[in-house]
Amino acid sequence: MSKTDLRVVKTLRQIDQALLENLRQRPFPKITVDQLCQSALINRSTFYKYYQDKFDLMDRYLGRVVEEFRGQMDVAFVTASPQRVYDQIYQRNFQQALEFLLRNRETYMLLWNTPLERPVFIEMVEIIHNNIMERLAAERGEMTGEYRRYADLYARLFASDMMTLVRWWFEDPERLSVQEVCTLMARNMRDGMFKTFRAGQSGTPQP
Repeated sequence: MSKTDLRVVKTLRQIDQALLENLRQRPFPKITVDQLCQSALINRSTFYKYYQDKFDLMDRYLGRVVEEFRGQMDVAFVTASPQRVYDQIYQRNFQQALEFLLRNRETYMLLWNTPLERPVFIEMVEIIHNNIMERLAAERGEMTGEYRRYADLYARLFASDMMTLVRWWFEDPERLSVQEVCTLMARNMRDGMFKTFRAGQSGTPQP
């Protein structure tokens, strides 16, 4: 990579950070290109070299965030039997996904809680649903009829359950460790939510 390329990467990163910084301070409709440039320490001509306007910046930034999320959501564990969901390989999948999410917690919480034209949280739920459906299709071949309808239902339930748990956890990440969140996810898969809820009323997730 040339020095010019490195400068471009640095500039684009500064613009992304400027967008997030301004979103923390004001609603997106009130953000101006001048404010973005001031925060990114660039001039307007530099901004317009890469983006048509602030809407183009937001759409392309969210596109990168969502695609990175898609690539990190390995859902191999959905094909595990209830007896094997605690196997090391599936626990490692859970843990790697959760550690990735936790590293991006601040950004995700900002994007989830900011009124935007693109509902980022819902998009992420849909990504997990789609990844599950693709995984099941790869395992079983073409899905048709009744099986596909039920697979779609349970993929949506699992995706919603997983992301709701993550969002709840992110509100206070000190309340549970990554491993404890893994345990909750695995128990939901093995025992179902009601049994997991009843077992967890003691206040600590049990394996």
